Amino acid sequence: MPAGLVTAWLLASALLSEPPPQCPGPGRMEERAARLQAQMRRLERELEEAAMASGKDLQQQEEEEEGERGDWRRWSALPLASLLLLLLALWACPRAVRLAGGVGSAPQAPPAPLPDPQALACFYERSVRLPADEVSRTRELVEGFADDLLEAVRSVCDRELDMELEESIGVGSMYENWRIDRPLACDLLVPFSPPEPYRFQADLLPPDSHRPECPAYGTIRVLVPGPGACLCGDTQQARDMLCLVHGQQGLVCCPDLLWAPTAPFLSWSSVMRWFQAALTKAWARISHKYDFELCFQDLECPGSLRIRFRSSKAVLFHLCPVVQFDGSDMYLIPGRGIPRPEWDKGRGLPGPDQDTAWTLSSAVYEKRFLAWAAKRLPSGPCHLACLQVAAFLHQKQCRLSGPSGLCQYHLKTALLHLLARLPPEAWHRSCLRARLHDLLAFLQRALQAGRLDHFILGSRPALPELGVPACLRSAQPPNLLAGLAAHSQLLSRALHTLAEMRRNAAALVREYGPHDPQVP
Repeated sequence: MPAGLVTAWLLASALLSEPPPQCPGPGRMEERAARLQAQMRRLERELEEAAMASGKDLQQQEEEEEGERGDWRRWSALPLASLLLLLLALWACPRAVRLAGGVGSAPQAPPAPLPDPQALACFYERSVRLPADEVSRTRELVEGFADDLLEAVRSVCDRELDMELEESIGVGSMYENWRIDRPLACDLLVPFSPPEPYRFQADLLPPDSHRPECPAYGTIRVLVPGPGACLCGDTQQARDMLCLVHGQQGLVCCPDLLWAPTAPFLSWSSVMRWFQAALTKAWARISHKYDFELCFQDLECPGSLRIRFRSSKAVLFHLCPVVQFDGSDMYLIPGRGIPRPEWDKGRGLPGPDQDTAWTLSSAVYEKRFLAWAAKRLPSGPCHLACLQVAAFLHQKQCRLSGPSGLCQYHLKTALLHLLARLPPEAWHRSCLRARLHDLLAFLQRALQAGRLDHFILGSRPALPELGVPACLRSAQPPNLLAGLAAHSQLLSRALHTLAEMRRNAAALVREYGPHDPQVP
């Protein structure tokens, strides 16, 4: 190795081994710069003298060992002054800079905190909460029109063969006052019963031993009239005649009855086809009274309707035919294959393949619990605002990063769990930011565990007496995250979306809310 390189290496090693100065003042910095320049000039002179003395020997040695030392020749041709300056610059830099790794070596910054309470409250009032009068007018319009439409359905149906419709029941976000998006949409349950003298008997299906986390399902059995309602019940006369209604085994076999193909069970697909035909006939009878158009939103879901005015304004509503379960406010709704309304999404894995399996819905009990909880909370509580802000942020985040696998029903269920656990004073209007943090943290823990229990179904000793049947209170609560937990990629995506939503919450509030919370 040439003497100049040895000298340079020793000088650089000595400089690098010396600890860096601790924040020197201006005078010491000038003195140090002058000393470094003097050392550089001395080193350059030594390098020039060494090159002139050994130039001839180096040339002869390079010609003899050209193949073996080609790489070293290219390296020695580099400007040594630049290399030395680089080493000096590294020595002068703080040690924290020299030890910093590449991209990703530093610890990841924690998620940005949620916006401050004042900005969050202003954002809710300006961008999330819908005007109460607009929601009230829409409910009144839909309820009035739905009553008229169902009355027309009753008039076009055959009372001896068709189902008998009862009064509709409003459920979901529009009737729980946490709707966040437009166009406004109302969800109405329409209980129905068989024509006289038949009646329904709803029975729960046993849980799947392979998938116990599946939602609760049930079947609807059509019971034939008692012995005194038909002559076939008289054993003496039944010997000499064949009943064309009940048949030999007491089953309904009249082909004009709706449940005849699947007797003694009721098929939900047959009910939906009948319901669509009945709604079409009923609208044809009363359409002349209204100055708007009525059309089906989804052919696979006959009860999803759209009212379209001449001003291009639209109002959506969903009529769902249901069967009451055991005289309670639990209802059996059409099973797999029918798009779920907003209040019944997120129920986990798809249901059985049987056309006679109906899904159990607790939408009425959930609405009742929210009304009961609101009476216990302080004036102007923040529980609905918390749910609305979380649903708004999740909706915007999904538009940025794609579907997450979560839906508003998951958010609502998490809120119901928190309402049952936290004291009433924790839901004061000033606690919106803290409760939003709790809601997102609850969802994160549920996703990490891969389990979110249904709120109503299952043992809930802390809940008030809502009239839930005993067989449902003691049942195993369905896991609403079963569909995500069965696929690790979907679960990871949901967790990632939730983390991004938390990280981007402040930016989303600034983008969709007012820039200055003080502006009236």
